[in-house]
Amino acid sequence: MLTRSNYQEWSVHVQCNLEAMYLWDLVESNKVERRHDRLALGAMLRGVPPELHSMLLNKKSAKEAWAAIKSMRLGADRVKEVNAQKLLAEFEAITFKSGETIEDFAVRIEKIATNLKGLGETSVDDARVVKKFLRVVPQKYNQVAMTIEMFCDLKNLSVEEFVEDRFEPPIEEVTNKQGQLLMTEDVWAAKHKSRSATDSSSGRSGGNSRYQKKNKPGARTSGGGGKEGTNGGTPQRNGRCNKCKVYGHWDRECKKFPKE
Repeated sequence: MLTRSNYQEWSVHVQCNLEAMYLWDLVESNKVERRHDRLALGAMLRGVPPELHSMLLNKKSAKEAWAAIKSMRLGADRVKEVNAQKLLAEFEAITFKSGETIEDFAVRIEKIATNLKGLGETSVDDARVVKKFLRVVPQKYNQVAMTIEMFCDLKNLSVEEFVEDRFEPPIEEVTNKQGQLLMTEDVWAAKHKSRSATDSSSGRSGGNSRYQKKNKPGARTSGGGGKEGTNGGTPQRNGRCNKCKVYGHWDRECKKFPKE
């Protein structure tokens, strides 16, 4: 719906609808069929406040009605120039808001550029918008902006292509990912070093245990057919002493506890 401040958006919307119905040419020509002219005017009336209907219906053609709406909302050339200067100042002063994304900023700056074109200001083309964009990007995008300025043809780069295809993940995100990777490698190295030390210690300890077990008093030897065995060893003779609890002899043969 047309308001006092949205003529640019409204005119683009209505023009698109008229073009879809093959009626936009009627707004630019006086020699049209009455039926087609009324269809175009009806499309305009659906997008304006009721208080404007009677005034627009009194116009001789859709072309006159369109010019009347434009004149009421845009005013004289002097007013248009003032509005254009305000928008130019807004364009030059625009910066990223806190936490604003690349896409959201692109929408804001493109809206200003579109409004300027609607007021007849042709100096703000895509190349100028892209250059302005590169000057005000947040610090985390500085490296990307420098790369674009060095290797891209800014004169033939549209804003849509600039935003969608040229911007990579911010440099701080790449740095963070690399930092996390380095940290992971450091942790892995520390764990590997600790594990190696533990395995080495276990190997020495295991060797000592085997040595102690092999040389434990009472253990079997290759030539000790009559020697006493250990509790866990295989007895050389049947029988187990109930006094000293050692295999290899009977109670009556026990030397530690001789028979009384």
